Amino acid sequence: MAYVSAEDRRRRIIEAAIDVIATEGLSRATTRRIADRAEAPLGALHYCFRNKDEMMELVLAQGSSTIQAAFEPVDPTAGVEATIRAAVTAYWRWIRDNLGLNLAMMELLMWEIRRDKHGKAFYDAVNDPYGGQLLRDKIAAAAELEGVTLEVSPREIVRFMIHRFDGLVFEYAASRSKAACERQAVLLADALIAISQPKVAATS
Repeated sequence: MAYVSAEDRRRRIIEAAIDVIATEGLSRATTRRIADRAEAPLGALHYCFRNKDEMMELVLAQGSSTIQAAFEPVDPTAGVEATIRAAVTAYWRWIRDNLGLNLAMMELLMWEIRRDKHGKAFYDAVNDPYGGQLLRDKIAAAAELEGVTLEVSPREIVRFMIHRFDGLVFEYAASRSKAACERQAVLLADALIAISQPKVAATS
């Protein structure tokens, strides 16, 4: 049997957990099923997580790190419109390239809503680490650099964006049509730019 480093095994187990949750649901994400999917000894899973709470944290951490990386190249010096379009494009590409992860995160959100009925607090809490704060900062910086005041705040722009992309996850999962979903992303960018309608800041 080929040697597998602890880091590589951990990565495989997390990926297997994401795959099982995305394709079969959280209720079927048992340690045995995940171990089988990861082709790892059952005992190895206890080095990664002891229960579903820890598994949820690991999946969410994976989501946070990947989406932060996706948004990092968005450059506010390009101006408000370009920043919004780049953010929307980056968001769509992250969903396109990480569909299983997105579906797993949706499953975990529903689990939290059913379990503790703190879904709103949980949903709001993950928006910032999942790129919300980063995008708000970039859009606000773009407006400041351009010398404009937005009709809709960066917070509301990003909130609208996140809500629309939550729906797009399901559309892409059902249709698997990259062209149709990309078209929706373009329309979303158009809508966000239209409702923002930057106005030149008044000078004294």
